[in-house]
Amino acid sequence: MKFYQITDLHYYPAKLLNAQGKEWINRAMYDQKCIAESEAILDATIQMLLDDKEINIVLITGDNVCDGERVGHISLADKLHKLTDAGKKVYIITGTHDLHPEPKGYSNEKGEYVVEGCTRQELEEIYGDFGFNDAIAKHAKTFSYVSQLDEKTRLLALNDDGIGWEDGFHGYFEEQLDWIKEQIADCRKAGQKMIAITHHPLLAPSPVYEFYCKNQMLGDNEKIAALFADNDIHFVFTGHTHMQNINFFDTAKGNRIYDINTASLIGYPSPIRRMELDDEKLTVKTLHPQNINYDFGSKSYMTYSRDHFDFMLNDIIDSAANDINRFVEVAECFSLHKEQAEKIKVPIHILGKLLDSLTFKKAGTVLMCKSKIAPRMYNVRLADFIITLVRNIYAGDEPYAPGTAEYDSFMAIYYRLSPIFHKIFKGDEIDNVIKGILYDGGFPDSDAVLEVPEFID
Repeated sequence: MKFYQITDLHYYPAKLLNAQGKEWINRAMYDQKCIAESEAILDATIQMLLDDKEINIVLITGDNVCDGERVGHISLADKLHKLTDAGKKVYIITGTHDLHPEPKGYSNEKGEYVVEGCTRQELEEIYGDFGFNDAIAKHAKTFSYVSQLDEKTRLLALNDDGIGWEDGFHGYFEEQLDWIKEQIADCRKAGQKMIAITHHPLLAPSPVYEFYCKNQMLGDNEKIAALFADNDIHFVFTGHTHMQNINFFDTAKGNRIYDINTASLIGYPSPIRRMELDDEKLTVKTLHPQNINYDFGSKSYMTYSRDHFDFMLNDIIDSAANDINRFVEVAECFSLHKEQAEKIKVPIHILGKLLDSLTFKKAGTVLMCKSKIAPRMYNVRLADFIITLVRNIYAGDEPYAPGTAEYDSFMAIYYRLSPIFHKIFKGDEIDNVIKGILYDGGFPDSDAVLEVPEFID
């Protein structure tokens, strides 16, 4: 069975909403995602899916529009109908942004203002043709459903909006969980396999994400992971983090589940997952949007989106060094929520000052660890290296293993500062977070071959 996954489209219909003005320019510029370019990216992606005559299944795993704009939902559904009209099967779920309480418009007169959004019932009507209407089982309250993908595979499509935007819980109602268990049991009784989609990550895509954004994980994530894996569900496909990652969890019984967490379609690295599942393995390939009808100057889209990403990071580092209150405001663009940024702004300010002014050689001299800095790292500015590290987290495959010049030099500097961080964070857990930013020794995050685990009943 072959299929695509795209996620976190964050489609903003700028033309339909006539977005303009200073606030719109700032929103488009100071965002990790390419919001202004989102329609062109989406249109190019849909054309790529149409051009692939071999694959007819497309999974879309939530945050479909930017901030819940009703006109965006309707316009997106119209675009997705191009796929279904061509014989493709599209299976969609929604995410928190799709029910955002303050959908946004922008104008010269009003600045940023609230436009019309949607209720959950309206979303079911708008997206009903993409999985829900033809489902073999439905949980209408949550817009969750089960679809038959082929003669031996079912899709468990789960909305995890939980108890609402304001409450910060992203998981499954008890009633919904009972329904999930019933569907899993029915699938096993029928002798079929099941894969799952949900918006929030089942497993942390990076130690830094789990450390700073625990409340942005799927609620009761290890409990749900064990439920799935111990019932012969070995692959779940997620979004939300805007990070490219493949992680796994092993239960006490010895069963394994993989979380294929995919980054945003409209933010670097703009992945389109192309996958093939058979009885033995899941083969994952990552493509990127091509032939986008947008003026990127002399740059390719991937270079343009990377530079857009780096611009935001440079601004964050500059703010950390020179305007810590601004840092608290802009850090939210990279999944660090305002209240969390507020708690750590003192060490971040210290770190920002170091990053902004020092090379590895100068930092080693100041911190009396120059002998542990690799010579080829001497003239590398700390700020530039941090930008590379953060970009690696989002793009996947953090490559700097212990023993490399990058790892050893950076850790030498960090260890000189670690007593400060241990005091602030009340322990040494932060050490593993820093190491995880440098190196991820797990599966490749973009292109991988994952063996279907042996199931232990």
